[in-house]
Amino acid sequence: MTDLAAPPPSKRARWGFLAVAFLLVAGAFALGALAPEPERKAAAGADATAVPVRAQAVEAKSIRRHIDLSGVLEPQRRVELFAEVGGRVTRLGAAELERVEADQVLVEMDPLLTEVAVERARAAVARAESQLTLADSERGRFESLATRDAASASRRDQAVSAQKVATANLREARANLAEARDQLAKKTIRAPFAGVLQDFPVEAGEFLRAGERVGELLDLATARVELGVTDREIVVLEADLPVTVRLEAYPEETFPGRVLRVGAAADTTSRKFPVEVELPNPAQRLLPGMVARVNLPLGEPQPLRALPRDAVLDQFGVRFVYVVAVEDDAWLARRRRVEVREIPFRPEDLELLSGVEDGERVAVEGLRELRDGIRVRLRNEPALAGVPKEGGS
Repeated sequence: MTDLAAPPPSKRARWGFLAVAFLLVAGAFALGALAPEPERKAAAGADATAVPVRAQAVEAKSIRRHIDLSGVLEPQRRVELFAEVGGRVTRLGAAELERVEADQVLVEMDPLLTEVAVERARAAVARAESQLTLADSERGRFESLATRDAASASRRDQAVSAQKVATANLREARANLAEARDQLAKKTIRAPFAGVLQDFPVEAGEFLRAGERVGELLDLATARVELGVTDREIVVLEADLPVTVRLEAYPEETFPGRVLRVGAAADTTSRKFPVEVELPNPAQRLLPGMVARVNLPLGEPQPLRALPRDAVLDQFGVRFVYVVAVEDDAWLARRRRVEVREIPFRPEDLELLSGVEDGERVAVEGLRELRDGIRVRLRNEPALAGVPKEGGS
């Protein structure tokens, strides 16, 4: 029987085995070089478990309650202008939407007929004055004759009566003259105050009737806005209270103002009390119709400890917070039951009554992942010795 030996491996197979062995050895060295040291692993693991939060130190602050209310700006005065007498328009002294000064001529009407009436009234006054002078002289002469029995008493009485009639005629003539002058003055329509002609639909040459509307004048020296407040708010508001106003037209600016008037009775429909706020408007940038948001301070500043409403958690009616403190060289969050109450007119905050002492830190952001005793790192606190801050080791 013939003994057959196994054939030797080929040269290509031997090189393949060597390549695989080399790759395995190189991979082992690479894994060993990249693997962290045990201490670095532990530190990285500990830092990764710390929950990032933002904390706020509890302290009493002087807080003044405020409310924000919206309204629409109105002018200080809004006056409609009317023609008191009729006539044909001969000249216009202003145009629509133009700024005018106090006593500036706006409309002039043909004054011919009224000027004639004035002249007639002047003539009537001159006649009445002459008649009164003659009557005074006659009365004096007959009274002198009557004292010497040279004239009868009846003739003296007639002279006295004539003098009284002449006095009355003069008074009537002067009244007619004043009326004629007034009618002549009304042929010219003037601006009662400085402002802007909001509406002025009058043209030269047209005829105006007595009582016809000729325009609307707005006084923009100050701007005003009327707000509605509740009964709890009205009792702490008073006139001259300073306020701050923001306008949608100027979002980057604030404007000072003051409470001008406080209503004494509520509106029957809205049940709100009216409060009027006034803003200086020297440059006349505050225009009627702009939307304003007024910040009204309510009452005097009071010291209280306030927390953001989101920092106080509620579980089956039990209110609690997470107090952050250093324990064993690490920031830890501890659940603490607290007593809080609402702050009038500050819906975003709650007043802290008990459960946390002044100076302790309460987590106000990042509460979703917190548990009692969990390690945290603070976003807004300097790092302590041996205590990593967020982003450090």
